Amino acid sequence: MTKPFLREVINQLTNEQITNLAQKIEKEYFKNILTIMKESHNVRDFVEVLRTWLTVSWMQHNIVYRNQSYLFNIQHDMGIKWSLYVKTLVSELSEDILGKKVEIKISENIISLIFPAES
Repeated sequence: MTKPFLREVINQLTNEQITNLAQKIEKEYFKNILTIMKESHNVRDFVEVLRTWLTVSWMQHNIVYRNQSYLFNIQHDMGIKWSLYVKTLVSELSEDILGKKVEIKISENIISLIFPAES
Protein backbone atom coordinates (compact mmCIF):
# COMPACT_ATOMS: atom_id res chain seq x y z
CA MET A 1 0.00 0.00 0.00
CA THR A 2 1.39 3.38 -0.91
CA LYS A 3 1.51 6.44 1.30
CA PRO A 4 -0.67 8.57 -1.04
CA PHE A 5 -3.31 5.80 -1.12
CA LEU A 6 -3.37 5.49 2.67
CA ARG A 7 -3.52 9.27 3.09
CA GLU A 8 -6.53 9.46 0.75
CA VAL A 9 -8.34 6.59 2.47
CA ILE A 10 -7.83 7.93 5.98
CA ASN A 11 -8.89 11.43 4.97
CA GLN A 12 -12.25 10.03 3.81
CA LEU A 13 -12.97 8.68 7.31
CA THR A 14 -14.61 10.65 10.09
CA ASN A 15 -12.70 11.32 13.31
CA GLU A 16 -15.07 8.89 15.06
CA GLN A 17 -14.31 6.14 12.51
CA ILE A 18 -10.55 6.69 12.90
CA THR A 19 -10.77 6.54 16.70
CA ASN A 20 -12.94 3.42 16.54
CA LEU A 21 -10.51 1.64 14.18
CA ALA A 22 -7.53 2.49 16.39
CA GLN A 23 -9.30 1.41 19.60
CA LYS A 24 -11.02 -1.75 18.44
CA ILE A 25 -8.92 -3.25 15.66
CA GLU A 26 -5.39 -1.90 15.65
CA LYS A 27 -4.96 -1.93 19.43
CA GLU A 28 -5.49 -5.69 19.66
CA TYR A 29 -3.14 -6.29 16.72
CA PHE A 30 -0.37 -4.25 18.37
CA LYS A 31 -0.95 -5.87 21.77
CA ASN A 32 -0.36 -9.24 20.11
CA ILE A 33 2.84 -7.98 18.46
CA LEU A 34 4.11 -6.67 21.79
CA THR A 35 3.37 -9.98 23.48
CA ILE A 36 5.21 -11.92 20.77
CA MET A 37 8.23 -9.58 20.76
CA LYS A 38 8.59 -9.07 24.51
CA GLU A 39 7.69 -11.18 27.51
CA SER A 40 7.66 -8.26 29.90
CA HIS A 41 5.65 -5.11 29.42
CA ASN A 42 7.57 -2.24 30.91
CA VAL A 43 8.08 1.25 29.48
CA ARG A 44 11.46 0.43 27.94
CA ASP A 45 10.07 -2.61 26.10
CA PHE A 46 7.02 -0.65 24.97
CA VAL A 47 9.27 2.12 23.63
CA GLU A 48 11.45 -0.46 21.84
CA VAL A 49 8.45 -2.00 20.07
CA LEU A 50 7.15 1.44 19.12
CA ARG A 51 10.61 2.36 17.80
CA THR A 52 10.65 -0.83 15.69
CA TRP A 53 7.24 -0.02 14.23
CA LEU A 54 8.36 3.51 13.34
CA THR A 55 11.62 2.23 11.84
CA VAL A 56 9.90 -0.19 9.46
CA SER A 57 7.29 2.39 8.50
CA TRP A 58 7.73 5.51 6.43
CA MET A 59 7.45 7.83 9.46
CA GLN A 60 10.55 9.83 10.31
CA HIS A 61 11.21 9.91 14.03
CA ASN A 62 13.59 10.97 16.74
CA ILE A 63 13.64 9.38 20.20
CA VAL A 64 15.59 10.83 23.12
CA TYR A 65 15.84 9.75 26.74
CA ARG A 66 15.99 12.85 28.93
CA ASN A 67 14.75 13.90 32.38
CA GLN A 68 13.53 10.40 33.27
CA SER A 69 11.35 10.28 30.12
CA TYR A 70 11.41 9.02 26.55
CA LEU A 71 10.66 11.86 24.13
CA PHE A 72 9.40 10.97 20.66
CA ASN A 73 8.94 13.32 17.72
CA ILE A 74 7.33 11.69 14.71
CA GLN A 75 6.93 13.36 11.32
CA HIS A 76 4.59 11.71 8.83
CA ASP A 77 3.16 14.19 6.28
CA MET A 78 -0.19 12.37 6.38
CA GLY A 79 -2.40 15.06 7.88
CA ILE A 80 -4.25 15.58 11.13
CA LYS A 81 -6.36 12.43 10.78
CA TRP A 82 -3.24 10.25 10.75
CA SER A 83 -2.02 12.13 13.82
CA LEU A 84 -5.36 11.34 15.49
CA TYR A 85 -5.00 7.66 14.58
CA VAL A 86 -1.48 7.38 16.06
CA LYS A 87 -2.44 9.40 19.14
CA THR A 88 -5.43 7.17 19.84
CA LEU A 89 -3.51 3.95 19.22
CA VAL A 90 -0.49 4.85 21.36
CA SER A 91 -2.52 6.28 24.24
CA GLU A 92 -4.84 3.23 24.33
CA LEU A 93 -1.91 0.81 24.22
CA SER A 94 0.00 2.66 26.92
CA GLU A 95 -2.99 2.68 29.25
CA ASP A 96 -3.91 -0.98 28.58
CA ILE A 97 -0.42 -2.49 28.62
CA LEU A 98 1.51 -0.23 30.98
CA GLY A 99 -1.31 1.26 33.02
CA LYS A 100 0.20 4.68 32.29
CA LYS A 101 -0.91 7.77 30.46
CA VAL A 102 1.40 9.16 27.82
CA GLU A 103 1.56 12.87 27.07
CA ILE A 104 0.71 13.40 23.38
CA LYS A 105 0.58 16.53 21.26
CA ILE A 106 -0.48 16.38 17.63
CA SER A 107 -0.48 18.72 14.67
CA GLU A 108 -1.05 18.33 10.95
CA ASN A 109 2.12 16.32 10.39
CA ILE A 110 3.93 15.97 13.73
CA ILE A 111 3.22 13.80 16.76
CA SER A 112 5.10 14.38 20.02
CA LEU A 113 5.01 11.75 22.76
CA ILE A 114 6.43 11.76 26.28
CA PHE A 115 6.66 8.44 28.14
CA PRO A 116 7.74 8.73 31.78
CA ALA A 117 10.33 6.05 32.52
CA GLU A 118 9.86 3.55 35.33
CA SER A 119 10.92 4.79 38.75
